[in-house]
Amino acid sequence: MTRDTYQNPRFVAVIAALGLGSVMFDNTSVTTAIPSIQKALLAETSSLQWILSAMSITTGSILPFAGAFGDKWGVVKAFRIGLLIFGVGAILSSQASSFQWLLACRVFQGLGVAFMMPNGGAVLSDNVDPRFRNKAVGLWISMSALGLILGPTLGGYLIQHHGWHAVFWFNPCISLFGLALTFRLQERVKAKNIHPLDVRGILTLSLGTLLFSAGIIDAGRAHPHLIPDLIIAIIGIWFYVLFYRTEKSVEHPLIEPAWFKSKRVRGVLIACAIYNATIPASTLILALLSQQSLHFSAQKGGLVILLLCFLMPVGARISGRVTSARALRRTMLTAAFCLACNHLIIAIFAQTSTGIFLVTLVTVGLFFGILFGSDTIAIMQSLEPAKAASGLAALSMVRQVAAVLGIAIFGTISEVAGKVTGSVIHGQMWGVAACGLFGFTAWLTLRVALTLDPKV
Repeated sequence: MTRDTYQNPRFVAVIAALGLGSVMFDNTSVTTAIPSIQKALLAETSSLQWILSAMSITTGSILPFAGAFGDKWGVVKAFRIGLLIFGVGAILSSQASSFQWLLACRVFQGLGVAFMMPNGGAVLSDNVDPRFRNKAVGLWISMSALGLILGPTLGGYLIQHHGWHAVFWFNPCISLFGLALTFRLQERVKAKNIHPLDVRGILTLSLGTLLFSAGIIDAGRAHPHLIPDLIIAIIGIWFYVLFYRTEKSVEHPLIEPAWFKSKRVRGVLIACAIYNATIPASTLILALLSQQSLHFSAQKGGLVILLLCFLMPVGARISGRVTSARALRRTMLTAAFCLACNHLIIAIFAQTSTGIFLVTLVTVGLFFGILFGSDTIAIMQSLEPAKAASGLAALSMVRQVAAVLGIAIFGTISEVAGKVTGSVIHGQMWGVAACGLFGFTAWLTLRVALTLDPKV
């Protein structure tokens, strides 16, 4: 693709945002609906974690293949496939009458998310002039974050007046609109050689995530099976080790081991995993806190989630204005440190100072928006353009797997702490505090990883 064929960055960002934004809308609207789903389907709190995790496990497992698919067959084609599958999955979810049916639909939706997320970013790389690419990324993330805002507000309204099934009505419309707009995009020349699929890598990664999460989640149930849970979690860890060994031995791995020779890429991915584990976990805990413990309505509970997401578009625009490696390092370090502090403040003041609690909820979204946009820019700067989709797939895979593990680990901490203290509210606050303490390790990782040379 030559410079003459580049398109308006705003137009391309809108198309990419329809994919990522619909996923963000789904995440926040379904999180808002969790208490209603629990009541309607008579599910345990530990089972509810699977509603959020099932889609992420599928997405995280398929992402590397979806990124490679985009590199080889075309990112626009892959993006269209993702929009179609995600929209159909939402329609099926809206008709679910049992926990098992809904869980199967969430798995199917995860396939669509896997194709949308990395290839949406690669669409920007292919269709936007490199001079305006950082700005386009910031615009993409900020517009996508509108889904985070609409999710709890529109979702809360739909739940209040039409039931939890209604939160799945919105995404099929967005998918159809996005599909129509993609025909205005241009596909770059695709590679001729198509590498075979790394089946062993997909199986070991997905089994590791599934088993480890299952063991941790079950341990937080009212009547856990501690010995079997421990064994299952250990087997999950063994599959992760096997995945690492597999990636080093196969000819065409899901994730290029060479990428981890770069201190910058390795550190950004590790830090990304840390803060992407804390955000969805704390959001789930606060959704349950507001509607179960504080007895908020679905609409008021949605407003709590809205506050967590409100400034994320602003944070993404801030990262889009970063123009140097020094500024990127300073921006990410500040955001990571403040995000961890915010979780601790929420845990301390949720029951004692409403003003501090609400203000802190708002700034969580700001700092996460900065990190979400900045780690995308850091990865895009560190890899050659031909590997953009695969690199962004690795980043998205880390986000998805981390979200699953975070929900499992911190959700279980919340449940166990509630049993120990004899108070559900205190348990939920301990879960949020644990997110904050763990978040400081992301700041430490970025301090080491982000040198002033983006190629290191």
